[in-house]
Amino acid sequence: MSAHRLARFEATLAGLSRRSQRRRLTGRAGHDFASNDYLGLAAAPRLQAAIGEALARGVPVGAAGSRLLRGNDPEHEALEAEAAAFFRAEAALYFGAGYAANVALLSALPQRGDLVVYDDLIHASVHEGLRLTKAETVAVPHNDAGAVDDAIRAWRERGGRGAPWIAAESVYSMDGDRAPVAELLALAETHDGFLLLDEAHATGVLGATGRGLAEAFEGREALIATHTCGKALGASGALVTGPRVIVDYLVNRAKPFIYATAPSPLAASAVRAALRIVEDEPERRDALHRRVAIAQARLG
Repeated sequence: MSAHRLARFEATLAGLSRRSQRRRLTGRAGHDFASNDYLGLAAAPRLQAAIGEALARGVPVGAAGSRLLRGNDPEHEALEAEAAAFFRAEAALYFGAGYAANVALLSALPQRGDLVVYDDLIHASVHEGLRLTKAETVAVPHNDAGAVDDAIRAWRERGGRGAPWIAAESVYSMDGDRAPVAELLALAETHDGFLLLDEAHATGVLGATGRGLAEAFEGREALIATHTCGKALGASGALVTGPRVIVDYLVNRAKPFIYATAPSPLAASAVRAALRIVEDEPERRDALHRRVAIAQARLG
C-alpha cells in the first residue's frame, strides 16, 4: 500500500531525471555568480556585529507566536518605523519572506469587482496570490505600459467599476530588464488604482541612494512596494511599504501575516543594520555596478 501511495511522486521524479530537470540540494562551491547577495552583506562583519549586539541586549531568537498573538516584538516595530523612514513611505510591515508578502498583497487587497492587470513575466509569488484573489485578472505583454492602459480601459468599457491594480516587478531577474515604473504609476493614478511593485532585485542596489527603482515615488498614495530583505540586504524577510491604511488593512485581513509565526526578532535586527549599511556605505553599490560593467564588457 505504501509503495502504491508514493508511486505517482516517484514517477514524477523519474520523469524529471530523464529530462535532466531533477533538482538536488548541494553545498556551496566555486565563485558566486548565482546568489542574490549583491552587496556582500550576508556575511558582513557589521551585520554580524548587529546580531551580537541584539543578543546582548536580550533580543530573542524566536518570536514564539504570530504578531497578533504575543509574537510582536519591539524589534519588529523598530524595523518597520525605520524602514518607513528609509523608503520615505507612510508605513511598513515586515513579513517572513517576499513570497509570503506578495501572496498577502494579491490575496487581501484587490476586492471582488476590482481588476488586477499583471505583467506576463511576473514572479510565481504573485501568481499564487492571484490564484486566491476574488478580483478579475488579466495578463499583459511584458513591460508594455500601453497594454496595461488598454486592459483597464477595456474593463471599464465592459462595466468595471472597482479599482484597477497593476502588478509588476521593478527588475525582472530572469531577463535583467526594468519595468517602466513611472508610466505604470501614472496609469495607476490616472485610473484611480494602485501599483503593486515588487522591488526584490532593486532594493539596496538601484535608485539614487539604493532605495529601489521607485525611490522617487515612495510616499505616493497609489504605490505599494515589496522590498525583499534576503537579497541585497543580506538578511531575510520582506518589507511592504505604502499608505498606513493599507498596512493596517493587511494586519487585519492578510492571512499570510495573521496566521504565520512572526519572523525572528534577530532577523529584524539584521535588516535594521542592513538598511543603515546601504545608507552609510554607497561604495558597495559602486563596486557592484563596476563589476556588472566589467562582466557585460567581457561577456558582450
